[in-house]
Amino acid sequence: MASIYDLPDEIVEYILFFVSPYDDLHSCMSVSKQWRKYVKNVVKIRKRNLNKSIANFDVKWNTYEPSEDNRCIGRRYSHAASFLDNSMYIFGGCTCSMTTFNDLWKYDLSKREWIRPLATGTYPSPKACSSLVKYSNKLVLFGGWTYPPSYPLYQSCHLFNELHVYDIQNNHWNVVETSVKPPPMAGHSISVIDNNMIVFGGLAKNEDLVECQKSCDVWKLNLDDWTWIKLVVHGPQTPNARFGQTQVVLNSENILILGGSGGIHVDYSDAWILNWFKENNTWKWIKVEVRGRANQPKNIWGNPGCKVDNKVVFLNRLQTDTIFPLNSSRSHPEYSRENTQASSSSNKQPDLDDNVNGKWGTLRDIAIPLWKPPKEDAEGDMVEDNDSNLQRILPNDKLFRAELNRRKIYYKQRQSEAKRKQNRSKHCLGLYVLDLEHATDDKPYVTWLTPKNFNKGPQETILYTLVEGNSELIMFGGIESDGANIGIVNNPPITNSIHIMSCNIDVI
Repeated sequence: MASIYDLPDEIVEYILFFVSPYDDLHSCMSVSKQWRKYVKNVVKIRKRNLNKSIANFDVKWNTYEPSEDNRCIGRRYSHAASFLDNSMYIFGGCTCSMTTFNDLWKYDLSKREWIRPLATGTYPSPKACSSLVKYSNKLVLFGGWTYPPSYPLYQSCHLFNELHVYDIQNNHWNVVETSVKPPPMAGHSISVIDNNMIVFGGLAKNEDLVECQKSCDVWKLNLDDWTWIKLVVHGPQTPNARFGQTQVVLNSENILILGGSGGIHVDYSDAWILNWFKENNTWKWIKVEVRGRANQPKNIWGNPGCKVDNKVVFLNRLQTDTIFPLNSSRSHPEYSRENTQASSSSNKQPDLDDNVNGKWGTLRDIAIPLWKPPKEDAEGDMVEDNDSNLQRILPNDKLFRAELNRRKIYYKQRQSEAKRKQNRSKHCLGLYVLDLEHATDDKPYVTWLTPKNFNKGPQETILYTLVEGNSELIMFGGIESDGANIGIVNNPPITNSIHIMSCNIDVI
């Protein structure tokens, strides 16, 4: 009998491409030495194909909506996320109802389901805009902010400089107390080089200040002995104080800082390298030239980047995706507000009745045509209708008020339909790619790649998290649309959906 071992190697590897790249694919390595070879080759090809798909702006999106039947994480934004052991871990975040969380959730990427570990130990405070980074088999949580108490009034938000460590194996939270530590901060960026955690920028609150201040300080935490050091960084130029920037590791000596915000209407799109010269243990700032700015996203600080090989991936509104208003073919003088306002302002006639604007008098018998709704096609557009009903109704007629109510109801229905159509045509996220190939040259520069196609992603979202899994990127949470309606409680735009970006599988 024929078996799977009779198939060519290319066919077997192609079949393994459809296996989940987490526990399932790892289990296939235990079948035999030959299958172990297959899996290693599949992992290598999947990484290569993901990099190729990102460079070609041709990726595949899969959305996983939360199920009401299963236990699921709540909607949130400005949370912290990290990937470790085939799972994505989420901590904290906040909602539009003045609430911050201190819960820890685990998303099992093999089963595509949420799990809440009931950990022991000292739990962190509820907070958002904190940082969560992996080291060894642990998760290190630092900083963050929470809403001020409702009383007394006019208090600023509360910032933290707590340092917590979550031991995954023992499912336990540990708080680390140190004599020297950074000021309370939030919105900072973080990365790990060797056994050091590097923290840059953020909103900080020193002891002698009442309000939060933007920071450009750099702190280093030794992850073995848990000691903090404020670094002295040299250089002819230094980056401006900022928060919400993206920080990625280039190699064991260089960290790249991208974008950030300096406050209201002050968004940065520059790039800096934090260089560690290990021979004499000195740190230096290096300004990086940014090329291809015509292809960069409009907003970087609210949309985190994720490093994949030698590129940084950002998700932002597609610049070619525009919401168009209703065209003239959909307008109708009977219910168009613009036409009504224009005609009333330009061709305004004097009042013919003494009863207008609160004056006493009798309403004249001015006849109006018996109106009927205009004809529409299958898509709801107006079509020309010459078969009009010329029957006329006098204001003193009993049908007068019924006719006006008819029109009023029709106008409201049309307005609600127009709003629904507008909501369906919201902006989508698109792929923006920054090439880091020459970021460590003698004269470093990075380049925004020109999009080769406009592959639409999920609905436009900000303040989400984006982490790299096994040959795929996982996006979670955030505020849908542009966040302008964040205060709406009945229909909050905050989401708890998961969107996974992966490469397309070629057909043999």
